[in-house]
Amino acid sequence: ERQVTVDAIQHRLADEFFVIATQNPTEQHGTYPLPEAQLDRFAMKLSIGYPDPSAEMEVLKAARESNGELPDSDGPILEEGQLRQIQKIVAGLYVDEKLQDYLVRLAAETRSHPHIVLGLSPRGMLTWQRAAQSRAFLNHRSFVTPDDIQDVAEPVLSVRLGIDHEDPLPTIREILETISVPEYTVPE
Repeated sequence: ERQVTVDAIQHRLADEFFVIATQNPTEQHGTYPLPEAQLDRFAMKLSIGYPDPSAEMEVLKAARESNGELPDSDGPILEEGQLRQIQKIVAGLYVDEKLQDYLVRLAAETRSHPHIVLGLSPRGMLTWQRAAQSRAFLNHRSFVTPDDIQDVAEPVLSVRLGIDHEDPLPTIREILETISVPEYTVPE
């Protein structure tokens, strides 16, 4: 909603404002699971995993050479307003109506699947479309493909679906395999 409330006072947030949160997958002591309504506010859940051995060697080498000092910041990556400009471009990328129908059918499948106790919300479906548009943008395209929708499905859905077992990925993959991919129009 682009605002936060602190001590009963609402504060408007800049359009570019977003939060990146971390979750320790092994340590839950002193923390509580988020309710579904709050989880629906997160765009994605990404699992980074461990770095490969060569990257770990680089980490050790950099730590040794820095003598414990933090590296200097290179400053902002984007100038003020550039992120909002990119967000507008992404929001304007073409999504064929047949692909939007595909998203609707995929969302409906999450709501009737026997292993899913909480299906995808309309907010989640909007986030899924925007994530697919973002992927298209990062791949230098002005339109979304089924691959974009499928490739962002796991990070988008894994944070949103209430699944009755630990690992959501097999269920997400099953849903993607169940719903047929439509023929769609690529803009000229």
